[in-house]
Amino acid sequence: MHFKRIYIEITNNCNLNCSFCAKSNREKKEMTLSEFHHVLQEIAPYTNNIYLHVKGEPLLHSHLDEILTYCDNFNMKVNITTNGTLLKEKAKMLRKHSSLSHLYLSLHSENNKENYLQDIFIETAKFSKKVTIIYRFWTLENGKINSKIANILEKMREYYNLGNEKMKELKTTKNIKISENIYVDKADLFEWPKTSLSNKEDGHCLGGKTHVAILSDGTVVPCCLDDDGIISLGNIFKQSFAEIINGSRFQNLRNSFENNKAIEPLCQKCTYKARF
Repeated sequence: MHFKRIYIEITNNCNLNCSFCAKSNREKKEMTLSEFHHVLQEIAPYTNNIYLHVKGEPLLHSHLDEILTYCDNFNMKVNITTNGTLLKEKAKMLRKHSSLSHLYLSLHSENNKENYLQDIFIETAKFSKKVTIIYRFWTLENGKINSKIANILEKMREYYNLGNEKMKELKTTKNIKISENIYVDKADLFEWPKTSLSNKEDGHCLGGKTHVAILSDGTVVPCCLDDDGIISLGNIFKQSFAEIINGSRFQNLRNSFENNKAIEPLCQKCTYKARF
């Protein structure tokens, strides 16, 4: 069994409190270095592509430099999604690690940091062209950008000296390249699965097929939208990863989606699967 990617939540702490992000009831925790090293050892036979988040701001981790060194040594491809508020402080450290493959910057975050965009534009320009930079706007409504996003796109036009045609394309196209290794990705705001939503048993999902997620406390879940660990497949600090993914709950979930059925209650209430 091979996964295209595995999400590893190195911390569920965040320095922002954005309205579009579901509030979690879990205790705040960051993985220790020994815990993270253990996770890498367990998942190495199953993927070489990891995302260092589920919830939380990964740049907050107190030992991020050492974590990335472990990833370098394991020849992992590392994807980091960040709100960008700490990028100026952490960018030099990030740039020295060969494992860093993609840096996703959620420019739709709700913050009042001074020189926020300018700092991001300046720092991303210093990264190797081997690192893909993706400016992310995931708060569209029915494909339409709001005034805040429009303002950011205008500042992006000025900084990257984008012409009128490119600017028009930037506003209307979901995914667009604006520089050699820099892209803009736009998507509609999604709804986090929650118990108050109505059931829909039919549906296909890639959770458990192309990816799984590991929460900061070691709980393994089928996708990164199960931020509270409701579909606990096991705990990687107590069981082997092989045991977890060969367990009956994981296999039943995976097989059910192959038959276009959602058997887990949380999956039945998830509207994201409609995107597949």
